[in-house]
Amino acid sequence: MDCREFRDQHALFVDLRCSALEESEMRQHLSHCPKCSRHDTVVRRSLMLVRSLPTIEPSPDFRARLEARLRDISAHGAPVPQPMRPSNAAWLAIAASVAFVAYLAADAVRSSAPREIRMAPVVASLPEMEPSSVATSALVATVPTGMSVWPAIMVASQAPIHFVSTETATER
Repeated sequence: MDCREFRDQHALFVDLRCSALEESEMRQHLSHCPKCSRHDTVVRRSLMLVRSLPTIEPSPDFRARLEARLRDISAHGAPVPQPMRPSNAAWLAIAASVAFVAYLAADAVRSSAPREIRMAPVVASLPEMEPSSVATSALVATVPTGMSVWPAIMVASQAPIHFVSTETATER
């Protein structure tokens, strides 16, 4: 049982009008759900408070007065309630409120109007390259002469990477 089902059947549970199976499910839900347990406690305490109030005893002549009043209304018709009309002060307050709201709306529109923003132009450029400590002119001169390859690898490893490296997957 979930909380929604518990709340839907709670009135039957409190009045002891549900089946034994439903009552068992409700009690089990109460033991696991603190929210529904609090709800059950509040409802039961409220009912206990209302049931402990003293009964209201009308005055002995209440029934006679009620019947006389009902006869007067049926003989003369029900009194027609007069519509309430606002006073001049109420109309003035309404007009002032409308004017104030209009002022606030105009101020909000005026302050939210797009404004021209002028900024200094910005020129984007690449940062200056740092000279490599490994790539000397003598090392660079050895690369095209066919000398060993490792100086070229060192120069390449010191250079900034401008390309995305990719890994190749081996086929299985």
